[in-house]
Amino acid sequence: MGQRLIRALWGDLSKEELKKFSLLAVGFFLLIGSYWPLKILKDVVFINMIGSKYQPDAKILSLILFFPLVLFYSRLVDYFSKEKLIYFFVIMYGSLGFLFVYFFYHPTIGVANAEQSPYRLLGWLFYLFVESYISIMVSLYWAFINDVTTPESAKKGYGLLIFGSQLGAVVFISIGNYLSRDVSLYAQRVPFIALMSVLTFFLVALVVFLLTHVVSHDELQGYQGTDKGIEKKGSVGFFDGLRVLLRFPYVGGIFGLVFFHEVVSALMHYQMLRLVEVTYLSNSGFVNKFMFDFTLVMQGISCLFALFGTSYFQRKIGVRGCLLSYPILLGIGVVFYIVNPTLSFIAGVMIIAKGINYVLNQPAKEILYIPTTRAIKYKAKAWVDMFGLRSAKMGGSLVNKSIGLASNVTGGISILVIVFWVGLSRAIGRKYHEVVTKGDRIGA
Repeated sequence: MGQRLIRALWGDLSKEELKKFSLLAVGFFLLIGSYWPLKILKDVVFINMIGSKYQPDAKILSLILFFPLVLFYSRLVDYFSKEKLIYFFVIMYGSLGFLFVYFFYHPTIGVANAEQSPYRLLGWLFYLFVESYISIMVSLYWAFINDVTTPESAKKGYGLLIFGSQLGAVVFISIGNYLSRDVSLYAQRVPFIALMSVLTFFLVALVVFLLTHVVSHDELQGYQGTDKGIEKKGSVGFFDGLRVLLRFPYVGGIFGLVFFHEVVSALMHYQMLRLVEVTYLSNSGFVNKFMFDFTLVMQGISCLFALFGTSYFQRKIGVRGCLLSYPILLGIGVVFYIVNPTLSFIAGVMIIAKGINYVLNQPAKEILYIPTTRAIKYKAKAWVDMFGLRSAKMGGSLVNKSIGLASNVTGGISILVIVFWVGLSRAIGRKYHEVVTKGDRIGA
């Protein structure tokens, strides 16, 4: 019975594949579970301490921060194995997280102070902390997964990974949502929710340790190409990641997919935050409650889709079909928002932009990295997921600063971006199929 259910949901996974992907899914459960409460708090704390109109400035600052961060990350790739990289960043972000929890409890510096001012440094730093944590850790964890997985195995197992990640989001958001029901306890609950997430960081490292010790060595060998050889680690300079990105159109195309998605997401997310602030007049507790309610619905839908749809669509319509479906669905949502620019409709668009992305677009995009070299998986991917992603957010933020709460203009720009996005998805999906069919490796 159990095997039939697994086969129906995720395909014919071997015993070792099931063991590997189950542990990786638990890691994603903890990683994404720890992140989502912090992501919600990031916006809530920023709105209540700084004000939503400064959110585009925070996006721009994040781009400035990520240049030295990518430099730091790229140097570590040359000196540490992939699992030790995860241990290092878990310890680093866990330590920083404890500091933020401490300051949140402070009576004047922390969240108990209801004064809204652009000079409250804690709000800015916490925003940058959460932005950098998810960019580094998710990029690194996906690079680790892509390094130990073959394309055929990914079609089956990545659905299980996405289900684990979305289930983690639902569970942890539900806990945060429950703790946020009493809006009068905002100053006590926010630090506690943050502490819960930070403690979970360390369990991610434990899962990676177990994975490397209980799964067979053969199952942890990824895509080898037609030569069947094991790629040497070597040393790749910081700017080699950028050079690889510019040299190979395939990698540049992945950059484009991330860029287009993040531009549209930044535009729509800002519109939602502005409407939330206007609707609730910066009432700290009600803003916090709405954001947890909205995110719980979004992740609940994503979790169900991940369970029944991700692996199915990967196997039935392939990588190119998944890459194309997502921007088309998002474009339809944006059109509805243009027609009816209300908080409920923009929330619906964000459910598509954030929720379905994690179960349809994200796994397909990550599979694109499998037939590539180590330099692309770690260095070029770092440029794409960190620096490239932030530059897209900055671009969207500059537009937001210029036009403010203007649904027609924002929607029109988003539709234009989506048109280019669909064309690029079609081309990259076709190239991936050609490379895997021939057994080639991009960047070799």
